[in-house]
Amino acid sequence: MELVTPSAATNSTTPHETPDDDAAAPPEARLSLARTAVGGLVGTTAIVVGTILGGQSFETHLPGAWFFGMPGGLFGSQGASGNLPPVAALALVFGGLILLTRVWVGFLGHLNRHHGFPVKRVVLVVVVWAVPLLLAPPLFSRDVYTYAAQGEMVSHHIDPYSYGPSVLGATPFNQMADATWSRTESPYGPTFLEADGILDQASGHEILADLVLLRLLEVAGIALMVAATPTLARSLRRDPAHAVLLGAGSPLVLLSLVAGEHNDALMLGLLLAGLAVAKRFGTVPGVILCALAAGVKSPAALGVLFLGWVWAGPAASTRRRIGHTAAAGLIALATLEVMALVSGTGWGWVRTTATAGSSFTGVTPINVVARTVSIVSHVLQVPISTLAARPVFIVLGLLIAVYVGYRLLLRSPRDGVVLCLGLTLLVLALLGPIVWSWYVTWGVVVLAPAAYGRLRTALIVISTFWAFAGMTSVHNIYLRMLHTFFVTDLLLVAMLLAVAIMPLGQFSAVSRLARPVRLSRGDDDGTQRGPRLGGGVLTGAGAGAGAGGSGTA
Repeated sequence: MELVTPSAATNSTTPHETPDDDAAAPPEARLSLARTAVGGLVGTTAIVVGTILGGQSFETHLPGAWFFGMPGGLFGSQGASGNLPPVAALALVFGGLILLTRVWVGFLGHLNRHHGFPVKRVVLVVVVWAVPLLLAPPLFSRDVYTYAAQGEMVSHHIDPYSYGPSVLGATPFNQMADATWSRTESPYGPTFLEADGILDQASGHEILADLVLLRLLEVAGIALMVAATPTLARSLRRDPAHAVLLGAGSPLVLLSLVAGEHNDALMLGLLLAGLAVAKRFGTVPGVILCALAAGVKSPAALGVLFLGWVWAGPAASTRRRIGHTAAAGLIALATLEVMALVSGTGWGWVRTTATAGSSFTGVTPINVVARTVSIVSHVLQVPISTLAARPVFIVLGLLIAVYVGYRLLLRSPRDGVVLCLGLTLLVLALLGPIVWSWYVTWGVVVLAPAAYGRLRTALIVISTFWAFAGMTSVHNIYLRMLHTFFVTDLLLVAMLLAVAIMPLGQFSAVSRLARPVRLSRGDDDGTQRGPRLGGGVLTGAGAGAGAGGSGTA
């Protein structure tokens, strides 16, 4: 398959939805789509009901923290106040997630076999899945309460890079924020803090209204992902509907970014929009959007780096690439300076951006390795504590991530920005000092338009693992099982196993919903060819001949 220019990629033969697709859909196809929508809806509803029963294990569970499910409010008395979730809550939450994941994987498999499925119908199904999560209180994290507190600070002209939410005193904004961050400066950039302050003012400084507006902000970020993903997928000769479902429609994104209300949704939305705009309209507007994404969270600055590197074209010299990358950097700095002036927050986030790395989780790969080394060292009678080993592996993990990112940057003119940037973000997230489930979305969402073959399988496995890992403390689950009657534990395991293996009949009545189509003129059998790091099968980045040329995402 030949390398193609951005304009040629945009006009590729990749199929997309047309009005006739809906009209021509047989009743069996519509029934299977309805089963898919209802199956996922049942899963997300079970998750929400389980989290309300689980109380503090899954959500804030403080008076006034949401419209229902909190102490003193509607259904508030149903939630557990302790750290150990009830068995019924575990059954609903994890049973619901197993069901949602099975429906999602089944839908992905169907789209992988039948290309050309309408994107709008995939989006409709995902929206149906998301409805209970949109109505639910913030789940699995209290970060959104910290966002609200920081917005309250910005709206009152308190520097969030010098003070933590505790400066607000005995207010709901401070009391509901996670105590871990109450005295911690904000690590977020001026793009997010400006939006955060505006939403706080729009809410009338009422925390519940502010939480709703923050959720809508993250939904807007996901809408940007959904809008940008098909453009990137078509440019890489991939199926747009499959790419949307693999990325923005995954259980990981639904639980971490919709239910969890993390601002990574806004960062990723702006980042993908930047890549898509660079593909269609040129590098400069793409770099500006990536800079705005970096003004939400700093990892998006890698988008500026990769777009700058490929800006000069596929055959450019290293010196020319460095010059174009420097120009992209200057554009990004000017954009961020404008945002810093508009928000009035300055550049303090450069100093505080690594704040979150001070936390510790048991599923972070760096921590797992450090703990393993500590255990082995004690067995060998040369004891080393986990805390002593951890800094060494943090540095090692970051060095590996930097090296992998450097190698992928060099390959990006040949293999494309989407693939190389996505892999870099995924490696950075997994080898960082701490890994939260929403960090993993960085790589998963960016890679979705390029994923095929083994990469696609890897993304499904990674998304599924971190969707489960991000639900609640593994330690608390272990303690709950330890303190529960043995027969009850067996019943819980049997129920979860039944949900995992029961036949769903999701697409049993349909042999095919869409005709297999040819995604490129070079594929004689009409099938897609997967990304190979060693070859040029993905769209190369940068057909523009000069600084004004159109870059490639």
